[in-house]
Amino acid sequence: MKRPLISILNSSTFGKHFSEHIATLESFADLKHITVPADINADDLAEQIKDSDGIIASVTPKIPRRTLEQCKNLVLLVRHGIGCDNVDTEAATELGIMVSRVEGIVEKEAVAEYAISLLLAGGRKLVQGAIAVKNSAWATRSGMVGIELKGKTIGIIGLGNIGSRSSEILSKGFGANVVASDPYIAKEKFAEFGAKEVPLDELIRESSAILFHCPATDETKRMLGEAQFASMKKGVVLVNTCRGELVDEDALCKALENGTLGAYATDVVEGEPIDGNHRLTKLDNAIITPHLGGYSWESLHGMGQTCVDDSVSVFQKNGIPGTMANPEVLQKENRRVWQ
Repeated sequence: MKRPLISILNSSTFGKHFSEHIATLESFADLKHITVPADINADDLAEQIKDSDGIIASVTPKIPRRTLEQCKNLVLLVRHGIGCDNVDTEAATELGIMVSRVEGIVEKEAVAEYAISLLLAGGRKLVQGAIAVKNSAWATRSGMVGIELKGKTIGIIGLGNIGSRSSEILSKGFGANVVASDPYIAKEKFAEFGAKEVPLDELIRESSAILFHCPATDETKRMLGEAQFASMKKGVVLVNTCRGELVDEDALCKALENGTLGAYATDVVEGEPIDGNHRLTKLDNAIITPHLGGYSWESLHGMGQTCVDDSVSVFQKNGIPGTMANPEVLQKENRRVWQ
C-alpha cells in the first residue's frame, strides 16, 4: 500500500516531547524532518519540500505561491500553531491544497496565562529586577516602581478564544476594568467575558495597559503606529503574544525611548527569530521572549495531536482536516485528495 510522505518543516517541538505523535504518523506514512533558514527563498524551499504529500509546518519559513506551485503532490499543509500568516492560503486554495491549523481553544489557557505573565513582567519590572541582582545592583530597585492591575483600565484588542480568557483573568482575578475592541464578536459577548466594548481609538487613548489578541491580517498589520502611540497615556504597558507585524517598529522604538510606552513585553517579533543585535534588545524597557506563549505541556500536546488527527483524517480516512484555514477549497473541482 502506498505511503504518503509527510515533511515536518522547521518544528523544534512536534514529536520531541510526545513520541506517540511520531509513532502514529510512522504507522502509515514516511516522515522527513526538514530544517531551513527562516528567510529561505521560495525556490530553495520548494526544492526541499516538493515531493511532500503532507507538510506539518512551523511559524517559519514563509510558504509563498511560488513554492506551492512546485509542490505537485501536496494534499495537506497543517500549521503546527494557530496563525497561518506565513502560508499563502489563497494560492493553496487555487491549487486545491487543504490548509489546516490548530484551533485557538487548544492554546487558549497557555497563551492567555503567558500574556498576563508578560503584563506583570512589564508592569512590575520583573526582568530588570532579576538582571539587577545578577549584576550586583540590588540598590537600583528604587527605580523599579511599577503599577498594580486592580482598578486599572486594561485594553484588549481581539476577544476570541485567547483574548476572552485574558479578559476573564484580568477582570475577575485582578479586579481590572477591561475594555475591548473586536468587530467580529457579538456585542452581548463582551460582558460575558468581563469586558466593556469600546471603539479602538478610545481603547488606545484610555488604557493603562494594552494586550494584543488578534491575528496579523491586512486589516491589523501596523495597526499601532506613530499617531496611536501619541494618543496613549504616558507609561502604557503593551503586550504582544500575536505577531510582531501588528506594530510599526520604528514608531514603537521611539515610544519606548521617549517614555510614551512604559514597557513593551512581547513574545513575537517581526522577522523572528532575532538575535541580540536587534534594536529592541538594546532597550531596557523592552522584554522579548522567543515565541513561548504556546509552550505548556498541555498546549504542545494538543497542538501535536491536532496535526496527527488531521493527517490521519486525510491520508487514512480520505476525509478532511478539522480546523481549516481555507474551507473554500472543499468546493474546488481541483481539490487534491490522497489516492
